[in-house]
Amino acid sequence: MQHYDRGHGVLVVLHGHDAEPDGARRWGRLVAPPGWEVVAPGGPRDDSGVRTWFDTTDRGVTAGSLEASSARIGDLVSDLRGATGRPVVVAGHSQGGALALRMALSDAAPDAVVAVSGFWPERDDGRTPEPPATPPEVLVVTRRDDEVVPAFLGVDAGALLDGFGCQVEVVEQAGGHELDAATVVAVRSWLASLGAPPRRVSLGLPVDRVAAAGEFQTAGAIADLAASWERLGFAAAYVTDHPAPDDRWVAGGGHHALEPTVALAAAATATSTLRLHTNVYVLGYRNPFLAAKALTSLDVLSGGRLLLGVAAGYLRTEFEALEVPYAGRGALLEDHLRRLLSIMSGETQTVGSRTVTPEPRPVQRPHPPVWMGGNSAAARRRAVEFADVWAPFPTPGGLDAVTGTEAIRDHDDLASAISDLHRRSEEHGRADPPEVAFGPCATWRYLEDPDGGLDELVDEVAALADLGVGWTCLSVPGAGRAEVVERATDLAEALGLRADVARR
Repeated sequence: MQHYDRGHGVLVVLHGHDAEPDGARRWGRLVAPPGWEVVAPGGPRDDSGVRTWFDTTDRGVTAGSLEASSARIGDLVSDLRGATGRPVVVAGHSQGGALALRMALSDAAPDAVVAVSGFWPERDDGRTPEPPATPPEVLVVTRRDDEVVPAFLGVDAGALLDGFGCQVEVVEQAGGHELDAATVVAVRSWLASLGAPPRRVSLGLPVDRVAAAGEFQTAGAIADLAASWERLGFAAAYVTDHPAPDDRWVAGGGHHALEPTVALAAAATATSTLRLHTNVYVLGYRNPFLAAKALTSLDVLSGGRLLLGVAAGYLRTEFEALEVPYAGRGALLEDHLRRLLSIMSGETQTVGSRTVTPEPRPVQRPHPPVWMGGNSAAARRRAVEFADVWAPFPTPGGLDAVTGTEAIRDHDDLASAISDLHRRSEEHGRADPPEVAFGPCATWRYLEDPDGGLDELVDEVAALADLGVGWTCLSVPGAGRAEVVERATDLAEALGLRADVARR
């Protein structure tokens, strides 16, 4: 499954001698920053079947085996970095740590290197590589009671790389050769300090405010707001989906909406990096071919920026208006999503006695990242099966009863649901569980009192990150466009999304 956001980083984890990549991958998931992809390649096996990154002799590491593994990891780094230039960190334990340290002086050097119980791999031909043009940052974690790789070997390796211009930090710890909780804390803290964006926010475009249509529902207004979101450092802009909301629901706090792909296409014209988020697209309302054409067109015209949020829907009268059965809407979502992803992946479709070859294909392959909305256990199951992100929502004041879903009234409810998501992922055999997106419970208080509620909202966003929430979905109040942009600027500054926000 394609990772949901190619703009964020990758942690490449190298296992030790006679170890397996699965263990390295599990450790990598514990230390990687939120939203980062974790890749754990397996080293080659020797004649006895043992995985080893390089061979050794009395004179040192054999140059040929070291260069082969270095070239392989260098190619992986270049491929993962891609055209977007997302950061790549190589981390390793023991022999994997030695190879990670060697990568610091590679032509395809990663952005940073981590070595736990690592050592410098002295070549048997005595050759030392040349430093790269931009030496990476390096973390060396040594273990005082390590009898396999004595601590001084890591210290010496750090000193060598420091002499080549790398910015090296050496952390000495008690403990032996194993990867324990102390190594997790040290590495995770160091990776978090590397300057990756502290949080990713999808901010709603206020196109639901029909009372001020001239301010929010013109192509120029959407383009202006989207450009502001991008300038302020928000990662995505979202819109909702309500083709036929009934008057009673609207009067009780519901809202109208523009057609999602049309509104987001207007946002795409004024932006280049802002992700375009359907939050959410009720897939059961539409024929999968029509949905695939609209969504693919948006991804193509935006250069591959669609975040495809989908859900089963809950507004019974809307299903009735569209002549779609309300009962069984969960199963309908799954059927339509399977067909939609098959179409977007370019698979030939059989229609009667003929076939359809979908064209054009989305820019994001095999299809845009899927966000699965909904709070229920069924939604978590669908997220594990189909999605990159699980996107539940808070249910204050009995909203769970209104929407007919599972209650998430506070962070304890959310933490319990995330644990269930991870359990389901493990049972499904999925190595990396879906990431989590969530809207803070403090949102309603902030929208009612944006000056008094801003600090509480920001504090909750930080608390959600500690729970493992990688994306936050927010909205800002305002009667007119100028006020909305001013509130968005305040929010971006408070969240630390841009240190150099320019007010207009």
